[in-house]
Order: sequence, then structure tokens, then C-alpha cells
Amino acid sequence: MNGQIRVPEVRVVFKDGSQEIIKTSQAIKMAEQEGLDLIEVQPTATPPVCKMDNYGKLQYKLDKNDRDRKKKSKPTSLKELRFHPNTDKHDFDFKAAHLEEFLRKGNRVRATVVFLGRSIIYKDKGYELVERLTERLSTVSNREGSPKFEGKKLFVYFEPDKKKIEVHERMLAKMKKEQQNKEAEN
Repeated sequence: MNGQIRVPEVRVVFKDGSQEIIKTSQAIKMAEQEGLDLIEVQPTATPPVCKMDNYGKLQYKLDKNDRDRKKKSKPTSLKELRFHPNTDKHDFDFKAAHLEEFLRKGNRVRATVVFLGRSIIYKDKGYELVERLTERLSTVSNREGSPKFEGKKLFVYFEPDKKKIEVHERMLAKMKKEQQNKEAEN
């Protein structure tokens, strides 16, 4: 900005959109005459591109855009559920339903298979459980990469898929409606 620009010549973009390559000192004087600042917007170009604008207003506008973008973005959180290699079918279904609910709400999910004591020798059961879980959650999510082992824990990550979730929600609504129709007939 202004005196901090150390190159001999700059390409100046004026308010009306026209451009001109002029000496830096001359560009700074022109900006001062108009009561504006000379701001370097693309320092890697040859010659660097500058524009005449009020630096304070520009900074405010950029900060405001940043705040608006942060307001609109929905923070995603990572939810985690733990399994064991010998998790029973009912427990598996119950936990998988929770994971499905987290994914439908838009959260990323980490499923962890914990191997306690000597259960580490049953790694194949852990991988089998992860495959069952992947198949179960395939209606609402995509698996991120392959399962990873760290110490005595097997991790797998799932990311929500909006299109799959919409299709799944419609299917659930349709099934619920059909069930209500059957109950009304009886």
C-alpha cells in the first residue's frame, strides 16, 4: 500500500475500469490527489497490479464478506461411536442407527473398533464389522478411504452424502405413509 510498494512501475486499474502502466511515485501522487490509497492487489504480476481505493473501506468490506461467509457456513462436527470385534447384532443395529442419524444431520462420523486384551488376534472380525457397517450406512454416506489401524484401534470415517440422504428420507416418508394407509384400512 502506498509507500510500501517498492517496484519502479505498476499497472494501475482506475475506478472506471481503465488500466495504465505508470511509475509508482506518479501513481501514489495521483491517488493522494484523489484522497485515495494505492493498493497492490496482485504483486506477482509483471508489473504488479494496483488499484486506487480507500484502504479502510476495502478492509471493512473484506471483513464483512468474511463474517457473512462464516455465518452461512454450517460447522460440521465429528461424531464417534465405538464397537468391539464381538459386538452383538442388536448392539450393532442400535449403534448403526445412531450413526445414520448423525449422518442425516450432516455430521462426519468416525467408527472405531476397539480391540481389548487378546481380542487383537481377531482383526478379521473387526474388518468384517467395518464392512457390515459400510454396507449399512451406504444409504446415507460415503466411506472416506479404507479402514486404518492405530495401535489396538481400527478407525473408519464416513462423510454424509446429501443426495443419498434425500433419497433415503423420501423412501422413509413413503414407507411411513404406506404404513399409515394400512392402519387406516384396518
